[in-house]
Amino acid sequence: MDRTQPRTVVVSIRLTPDEAAHLDAAGQALKQPRGRTDFTRAAALHAAKARVPPPSKPVRRPARRMPALDTRLLGQILGQLGKIGGNVNQLARVANSTGISPVALSDLAAEVSAIRQAVAAALRGEPEDSP
Repeated sequence: MDRTQPRTVVVSIRLTPDEAAHLDAAGQALKQPRGRTDFTRAAALHAAKARVPPPSKPVRRPARRMPALDTRLLGQILGQLGKIGGNVNQLARVANSTGISPVALSDLAAEVSAIRQAVAAALRGEPEDSP
C-alpha cells in the first residue's frame, strides 16, 4: 500500500455505544494508543489481508410509495393563486384608500396565502398537515 497516497475514500459505520466503548478500549490498550478511527482502519485492513468474509445478504424492504402528484397542474394552480393574491392586494389597496373596511379582503388574502403554501408544500413533496 502506498503511504504517500492521500486517503480520499470515506467509509462510515454505525456502532452501538457498547461496540464503540469496546473499540476505544482496544485502541487504548495498545503499546501506542490509537484513536477510534485509526484503530478501526488498522483492524479492518489487517482483517482484510487475512481473509475476506462473504458480504451479508441484503435485507429487502418494501419501497416507500408517495402519492402521485401532477406537478405540472399544481404549478399552474400555484401560478393562478399568485395572480388571485395580487388581485386581492389591489382590491385591499383601493378599499384602504377609499375608506371601505378591508376586513373581508384581508380574510380572503389569508385564505389564498394558505392555499398557496399548501400547494407549494405539495410540490416539494412535504406531508400534508393534519387539522
